[in-house]
Amino acid sequence: MNNILKKFISGDEKVIEKVPPLIYQSWKRCRDLSLNHERIVQRDILQKPELKELLDMNEPLLLTARPILQYIFSFIRSKSYVLVLSNNEGYIIETIGDPGIIHKARKQIFLTVGANWQESAKGTNGIGTTLLEKAPVAVPGWTHYAMPVSFLDCWAAPIRRANGDLAGVLNISGEAGVKHEHMMEITTAGAAMIEHSLQMAELRDKYNQFRQDLDSVGKLISSNVVNIRAGLTRGASGGLKNGPGISNGDLIGKNIDEVFANGHGIFSAGTDCETITMATGEKWQGRSGKIRAVFDMAMRAAKGDSTVLIQGESGTGKEIIARCIHSGSLRCHKPFVTLNCAAIPDSLVESELFGYADGAFTGAKKGGQPGKFELAHGGTIFLDEIGDMPIGIQATLLRVLQQKEIYRIGDGTRRELNVRIIAATNQDLKQLVNQGKFRLDLYYRLKVIQIEIPPLRERLEDILDLAPHFVGKFCAKYGRPVLDISPEAYNCLLGYTWPGNVRQLENCIEGMIALSDGANLLTLDDIPAEYKTNTEDLSSGLPGVLSQQTANLERATILQVLRESDGIIAVAARKLGIGRTTLYRKMDKLSIPY
Repeated sequence: MNNILKKFISGDEKVIEKVPPLIYQSWKRCRDLSLNHERIVQRDILQKPELKELLDMNEPLLLTARPILQYIFSFIRSKSYVLVLSNNEGYIIETIGDPGIIHKARKQIFLTVGANWQESAKGTNGIGTTLLEKAPVAVPGWTHYAMPVSFLDCWAAPIRRANGDLAGVLNISGEAGVKHEHMMEITTAGAAMIEHSLQMAELRDKYNQFRQDLDSVGKLISSNVVNIRAGLTRGASGGLKNGPGISNGDLIGKNIDEVFANGHGIFSAGTDCETITMATGEKWQGRSGKIRAVFDMAMRAAKGDSTVLIQGESGTGKEIIARCIHSGSLRCHKPFVTLNCAAIPDSLVESELFGYADGAFTGAKKGGQPGKFELAHGGTIFLDEIGDMPIGIQATLLRVLQQKEIYRIGDGTRRELNVRIIAATNQDLKQLVNQGKFRLDLYYRLKVIQIEIPPLRERLEDILDLAPHFVGKFCAKYGRPVLDISPEAYNCLLGYTWPGNVRQLENCIEGMIALSDGANLLTLDDIPAEYKTNTEDLSSGLPGVLSQQTANLERATILQVLRESDGIIAVAARKLGIGRTTLYRKMDKLSIPY
């Protein structure tokens, strides 16, 4: 048993800083249940005929998942992995993978078909913890609550039915201590593939049943279909429901084309995305484990009053995270004041921050003016693009942080300050420090809590929630019926690298809606040409998304190493462990400029 878990079980809560947020919450649940952390108990393993009944009940999931599991295993089979599929109750219904690791897992921890891996039975683990969190989870070997499972690193992601209910979990496990690359991305993409196939199968079944309730000319003849199937309208993930003001009697006798034409059963982008609701009621769309971890950290930061530094590329939503922290804090009823340090001339930054007295300079308002810090008193000030703050003003800001007081320009009156500071930047502050453009002491003052927002290209599965959200938003703005997005269009969106991140995706969707021709479906033809440049290698199905995600991650890695190497190819190639010729070839393939 590792020392951190041992300290936690003995009551040491300080380990929260050393444990991923989702894992820490899982440990607390396990400790509250007094689970045995020293051994795995061989219990709740189904035998015949219970096992046969379990497999029969989950046959649709098994049939859709098996070819995808085979595909994923062929993709990663160069290393020792085991893929595990469970149902929505934590019972394993399929395993596939390296025979050696399967045998070891079956012998040591009873990882076998029919075994129940709920968290309440086996402690923190990929399957059980994912079922409770309803989100992707990475469980490094040392973080398993039960010591015998610590020889495995695990990655797991939920699988949902067309109605949004959990159908099961895809878990991939590999030997701990071995280098694993991109396994969380592969797992979430694999779960999305299974989810897509399962939902399509469910909708095909509904459609076949639906046809039985039509007469020879396509009119609805059964009230049963109206009550159960006919008027279902869910979001982009599928399903139908009655439109507003539509009764069963209104649909009986209508032609099926008329029903769909009037929106009673259109598959539309609705509000069924994976969302995270903030204290303000605002919702953030995204199913990826990375973005959920960001919000989990933000909510933990909200409980205190420490300075927060948010880092992320332009367009990733840094201000949204800042507002989330403010709205979840005790300062939520006080002002939230923002200042974009890059949007104000250097000569005006100090007066904007600290205010000025009457007659402090030519053009000053009579009576003076309070600065952003005064306006934020009792609340939160958000300093966006802090990396662009002039070096001279940084010293004054540091003094404000240390002494909790300000002086207006031209005024010797001391004003006490009670403000929480949240700063954000899309620049590498460490590099700015090395270049002498940012104060080292201010950098450490700001990053008491540091939150990194991953770029959209590293969490492409969030597009499955963001795209329909933006479609609904802009259809409402332009007064149009809510549209669906075709699978081909989704594949194109998933294949693009999104250098402008979520903001760029939002602008893309708005343009598509504004220029749509009145059809009820957004297709590949509606996507601007510039977003199709990365889609040559995409297949027509979701397996193409998996390979594209890997390519995107490889591209991001190379770009990062090139930045760290100041663009010197020889240095970058050495860091990557490849030859210069290989690096040039990869750069050409991934459209990376020299």
